[in-house]
Amino acid sequence: MGCPVGFNASSPASFPTPPVVQLTHSLPLPYATFDPDAVLNFVHVPKTGGSSLEQCLQAWCARNEVRCFHTFHHARPPGSWLGSLTTVRNGLDKLRALTQGERDEIRIVYGHQESGVHELFARPVQSVAVLREPTERWFSELAFVTRHTRVGPVPPECLPRNEMATYLCHGSDFRKGEIVPPQELRTEAHYAQRRAPTVPQLYDCLRRYVLLLTAEGDDHFEAVARLLERRFPHATAKFVCNEHKNVSPLAQKALLRANRSSSAFADEMARMNAIDLALWRHVNQHGSQV
Repeated sequence: MGCPVGFNASSPASFPTPPVVQLTHSLPLPYATFDPDAVLNFVHVPKTGGSSLEQCLQAWCARNEVRCFHTFHHARPPGSWLGSLTTVRNGLDKLRALTQGERDEIRIVYGHQESGVHELFARPVQSVAVLREPTERWFSELAFVTRHTRVGPVPPECLPRNEMATYLCHGSDFRKGEIVPPQELRTEAHYAQRRAPTVPQLYDCLRRYVLLLTAEGDDHFEAVARLLERRFPHATAKFVCNEHKNVSPLAQKALLRANRSSSAFADEMARMNAIDLALWRHVNQHGSQV
């Protein structure tokens, strides 16, 4: 996990206040044009139901004998509030260790990952991601962290700030405690930059995506199934998936919400996640590509 720890909504003056963002570009969003030869990359944005999707993809790949690759990783750098140091496994290290010929056999990549997947394949890479209402996504991440880790003082770089847009553009590169950067970059300044994209930068990132979905939609798994049928028309096993929700204890959820239910909190979350909120609303209202 990254840096989702909460902040004190009783001090709104201490929060950044960027303007509300509108996605002013005309429909549709600048998705990639579907390429039947591309590697499909399912980017797992944290706490958007991605674990269920990963399990279903793994089963579908096995039934259809399609070569798939899971970019699984854990990383806890020295000093991380996530706890004791563990073995660092960057999500793409194992993929980089393969020969080019071995990578050329891969047709689907899925999981949490840092940036750079498209650089490792000779063929084009087209990405897919699921989004979630930003405040609900953050509550879910905060609940996970408080259940599984020792949460200490909140570093300023851990404030939620367009987490989904940042992940779409940069993967987990700048999420403290998730991916360890090169030694010369292991400073608070590196993480504090957060690399949240501007709207034009986000649109540039979206040109790598062939499909965006929202977790709130009842048909987002059906949209994945349609994409797989189009990309792999000869696959015999159908893609079927049902979400297995990792539901936080009700008392814990109630406490988190009770401490963050003020209008100041809602206003600051909307400002700090203005791009995420605009993007989620756009995809939720207008549907997805493909």
